[in-house]
Amino acid sequence: MTEFSELARYSRKDVWEHFYPSTPFQKGGPWSTGYVLLGGDLIIFANLGTPGRTGHDFPNRYEDDSRTLVWYGKPHSHSAQPTFRRLFDGEIRPLIFVRWDNKNLKFTYLGRPTISSFKDNVVIQEGIEAIEIVFKFEADQQASNPGPDGAPTRTGVEGSRSVVLVNRFERDPSLREACIDYFGTTCQICGFSFEVVYGDLGKDFCHVHHITPLFSLREAKKIDPVRDLIPVCANCHAMLHRPSQVLTPSELREIMGKLAE
Repeated sequence: MTEFSELARYSRKDVWEHFYPSTPFQKGGPWSTGYVLLGGDLIIFANLGTPGRTGHDFPNRYEDDSRTLVWYGKPHSHSAQPTFRRLFDGEIRPLIFVRWDNKNLKFTYLGRPTISSFKDNVVIQEGIEAIEIVFKFEADQQASNPGPDGAPTRTGVEGSRSVVLVNRFERDPSLREACIDYFGTTCQICGFSFEVVYGDLGKDFCHVHHITPLFSLREAKKIDPVRDLIPVCANCHAMLHRPSQVLTPSELREIMGKLAE
């Protein structure tokens, strides 16, 4: 069975069908809650900055700079419960899916983290305590988008400046999700659709490009996912970055238009 694609988006039904492709999705029950134990996997569906559909508004948060997720279990959960004992003993592994809008059925898959720390009896709402777990995503667990030559750019160096900062911004899941929610996953330069060409394999997949390269900025900039980001296919992404000075989407469209004449 293939693994989920990091930063791709899946509904609860999609995740169910990943494990049970020939069995109809069972609505309700544990699959409508914050986490479900399935064999050796603890599948976590976390809301970030948005309340769950049960009305609980837990302070889950994802910190992109440190690649950590601070997550809270169900009300009155604690480390002595069998599920968490098995999790801490390494008998089961977490799979983390998050979303920033509870009206969106799709969750962004962050990957399989390690456990950094945990704490019992944390007050998350008045009268409600739960376990707090800090998950850590290692840098190589979330490989960056490939550069024009196909090599990961996270470890690349341009002059004296590391590309790490660029990719941390580029892969901020909340910005990527907001960009895709607005534009969709069709390439905004050539119209290529991974889903049309590759079917379910390409569903919800695309690259997300910074229109103004972050390495060109003299100071930190607040990123607007609609004005500053754009979904592109792998080919257009490579061509945007191929010249010594990164092309704008309009410049690349102009080049393609001249070739089509």
